[in-house]
Amino acid sequence: MTTTTGTPRPRVAGATEALDDYLAHRGAAPTRPPLRYLRNKPGRGLVAVFGPGDGGDIYTVTLDQGSDPDLPVDGARPTIQQFPVDPKLPHLDAVMSPAAQPALAAALESTARRFSEVPVEAHLRGIVAEPVRYKPGDRCVLRYRLTFDDPRSEGAAGTRTCRLVAKLYREEAEAQAADDLLDRLRSGAGVEWTARPLGVVPGLPLAVTEDLGSSRDPVPARSGLDVVHPGSDDAFPVIARAAEALAELHTSGLDTSGLNRRTGADEATKAGRRAALLEQYVPELGPVVRRVNGTLGQALAGLPTDVLRPAHGSYKASQLMVRDGAVFLVDFDQFCLADPALDVGYFLAYLRPAGLWYHRAGRRAWFEAAADTFRAAYLGHLAARDEAEAFGDGVVARAPVYEAALLFKIAARRANRLHSPRPGEVAAVLDEAAGLLS
Repeated sequence: MTTTTGTPRPRVAGATEALDDYLAHRGAAPTRPPLRYLRNKPGRGLVAVFGPGDGGDIYTVTLDQGSDPDLPVDGARPTIQQFPVDPKLPHLDAVMSPAAQPALAAALESTARRFSEVPVEAHLRGIVAEPVRYKPGDRCVLRYRLTFDDPRSEGAAGTRTCRLVAKLYREEAEAQAADDLLDRLRSGAGVEWTARPLGVVPGLPLAVTEDLGSSRDPVPARSGLDVVHPGSDDAFPVIARAAEALAELHTSGLDTSGLNRRTGADEATKAGRRAALLEQYVPELGPVVRRVNGTLGQALAGLPTDVLRPAHGSYKASQLMVRDGAVFLVDFDQFCLADPALDVGYFLAYLRPAGLWYHRAGRRAWFEAAADTFRAAYLGHLAARDEAEAFGDGVVARAPVYEAALLFKIAARRANRLHSPRPGEVAAVLDEAAGLLS
């Protein structure tokens, strides 16, 4: 269901007020689902996703500026969509209703029987879909639960539930590329820290993998964000295993034909755009932004381009799943050919706890110890895989430049997501970046 309502302010408050008004006019429960996702980009406007709520409802509020970055959001009329309506992701409604899609249901049943060794005598009772992670207009990760009845058994013993995870893309080629990449990692490179690929559903941009689990399981599978933080007893072992997995990826010898290249010059261009955003959001820091960005741009442009290897492209704690001591890498949508220092710098940039920007006690010491753990485990595993010492030393030496570039990204995103730009916080991030470049 899609509607257009009145004009809110170009703030998070505007999105919440628009949704409150929408729910009130529908006679829905007065409790607004929690805010889960927020983006605000010049020329694209603000996108906020609320939910799932207690009833599983999800709403997307969009304040669209169209193609004119100079058009104020104040003049835009908010559009509200109730999940799974998404015109830019047209197959979303279908994949969320597998019972109404015979071909999809048959493909999921066949995959579950093959992967989980469901006996032929067992009858499929039903399939339930639930969203796991949703990026409006782009992608959606969902979990399917397939329930089978085995006529050979009675009661609860005769019921079996199989789970699959699937990722919906806009184009079939994207889904096929994602499946092919996981297959090359598992079979070609022999890694065990990815979910097993289970194919693409015919006729749909839907790639299916094994389910690595959830926090509700008897042996819970947790996001890296729930583990890698100050106060977690498991943080340092997980950080070390994440570093070892990254070393395996960088030395995998994976076929890199067809991969996008990301060089220091590419990152310098992105940093320039982020600097412009920061000047817009926090104009009082303009001189500092320009100074740090100038130094960063020169450093990035001077990095070598003959050291490129397979790279995750967005390596951070949120891209990890942790289950029973094992660490899995997820979300390879930014997989590329890049300097391995990009991945190392990415992880270290995002390893900093938010309290660091407010000089909270113990945060600096925790981060320094965590970063040392990551670098030592990465270099140690490179050595164990007979990689030349000079290679690892070079990666670690170049990583701070990429780390500074990613701190620019963190500063820009935090400034445009928050109710207030919080100049003190942005200044602290910029100071951290400058320190890395010095």
